Amino acid sequence: MDMTAVTTGVADVLDATPTSVRSELLCFISSKADLMSFDDIVKICTGFYREDEILESRCLLEKAGVSMHKRKGPEKNRTTVEDITKVVLNPNTSLPTFYATDLNRLPPVDVKHCDISAILVELQALRTELRNMSHIHDDVLQLRNQVDELRHCQDEVIQLRSQVDELRHASVVHVKSDGVQYVNDSFASKATALQKSGMASRPPVREPERAKEKPRSSASRKTVIGASTTNKHVASVKTIRSVNIFVSRCHPHTANAMLTECVDGAKGDLEIHGVECTKLKSRFEHLYSSFYVQVRVASSDFQKAIDLLMSAEVWPSDLLVRRYYPPKNGED
Repeated sequence: MDMTAVTTGVADVLDATPTSVRSELLCFISSKADLMSFDDIVKICTGFYREDEILESRCLLEKAGVSMHKRKGPEKNRTTVEDITKVVLNPNTSLPTFYATDLNRLPPVDVKHCDISAILVELQALRTELRNMSHIHDDVLQLRNQVDELRHCQDEVIQLRSQVDELRHASVVHVKSDGVQYVNDSFASKATALQKSGMASRPPVREPERAKEKPRSSASRKTVIGASTTNKHVASVKTIRSVNIFVSRCHPHTANAMLTECVDGAKGDLEIHGVECTKLKSRFEHLYSSFYVQVRVASSDFQKAIDLLMSAEVWPSDLLVRRYYPPKNGED
């Protein structure tokens, strides 16, 4: 490039406007000096502006009375931009006001300057949040299992109601005496005694109508469960129930035996008839692992086992533990 022509053009510009000079590169550096770091300004200007624009800006500064070195070598554009930026950032240097007329020659940087490091930090935070949202999938699965459990319980309630109705119907004993139908044995015996005493001429009150008005007390149908420790003449059948626990946020390399040892170490005086651990498939297996733990205990210790296993003091810090409801697989 003819440096004489560049110098002549620069001199004409300075003579025409001694207090303001047109230069897109210098305008960009002076306007972004307070918003961007030194390295960012040098990197953007070196990659955006041509060599002739960089040399023209250096000549403008020299005409303004600033001594500039002529850089050589393969990195001369970058080193020249560094020198220009240092001059513009120097508060002791008196420079004219630089302005731009060709907006296409201004780097496409936001007015407030987009900080790449801040964007990276925000992206990292978003990634972490998305990874944490993976637990929502496990929560949805638990809710579905609970809904299935409620549906199963509803079917059991319907069956129990039908059984109760059958028991109520079977509890009414019809005794026929002289054409009169009585409800139970006690009422029939009273009616027989009245007949023998000569008072049977009065028409008896029909018990079915009285039963409708005042149903029998449920105390006669009370069920108890034996608790005697001295009466051992009859042996009962030991029933076993399972307490199902869902354990998550475990280390990816956690083994089934570790959870079994954790349950055995916390059982205390609770009698456990077996512990089975099943590793579930996690969405992000390299970040955490989840397990389905089945603890078998006697029916009499069922509530005690739930209270023990759902206690925060039993499990290590930061583990997520809740009741687990296995899928029914279409079974009633």
